[in-house]
Amino acid sequence: MSDAPVTLITGASGGIGGALSRLLAASGHRLVLTGLEAEPLEALADDIAAAGGEVATLAGDVREHGLGQACVDLAVERFGRLDNLVSGAGASRPVKLVEMEDEEWDRLVDLNLSAVFRISKAVSRRLIAQGEGGAIVHISSIAHANGGANLAYGSAKGGVATLTYGMAQQLGPHGIRVNAVAPGIIDTPMVRGGFAQQFNALVAGAAIRTPLGRLGRPEDVAAVIAFLLSPGAAFVTGALIPITGGIEILSPISTIAREG
Repeated sequence: MSDAPVTLITGASGGIGGALSRLLAASGHRLVLTGLEAEPLEALADDIAAAGGEVATLAGDVREHGLGQACVDLAVERFGRLDNLVSGAGASRPVKLVEMEDEEWDRLVDLNLSAVFRISKAVSRRLIAQGEGGAIVHISSIAHANGGANLAYGSAKGGVATLTYGMAQQLGPHGIRVNAVAPGIIDTPMVRGGFAQQFNALVAGAAIRTPLGRLGRPEDVAAVIAFLLSPGAAFVTGALIPITGGIEILSPISTIAREG
């Protein structure tokens, strides 16, 4: 296992992060997992270890400026190196612009964008020092293109897309690939919690308003991220890949006709 890649995942105990952690562990990645709450993070790590995976954890808030470097240090201490980063930590809730307090804007932009910059910087410095390349995947959102139900979240995810393009340019000469995925409506705890009263309506709407006729699953997103980390994506960088069931390309007239 000493040649297996070492991958750091933030937001690992979330819906997408958990699915990705299990998928990567099953394919041989050694994992460094971080998440806000220790208990679900440790439960995930126990499951992975019981299945034979190698995993280290560090609970903490990605808004803490030292957490990124602490995760890098943990990877080097435990596994001797670091190869990949998946920045998956994030949060949101539906709220109107005119009802959002400045403090919420600051918190969500810090969590969903600034923290991505900070952890990316710490990881990039390590990858450059190792001199062997690497791969970084950011989790953006379809909200980057339409604002979403929370403009702080949508704006931050737009920033993540821009960050991805700039990082790909700057890190490409070092053999480091940087890509992002933009999930649509995925059946995760964050979505279920944010839209608890409307969840059944989301399911019904997805059946009408996406070509694939359903909500996404965390595993749908995890599989694309796993590909972007793999040698199969060796010539893919600076890409923003929608994982949406095609919701953004469905013709409005077709949608209206189906609803009727």
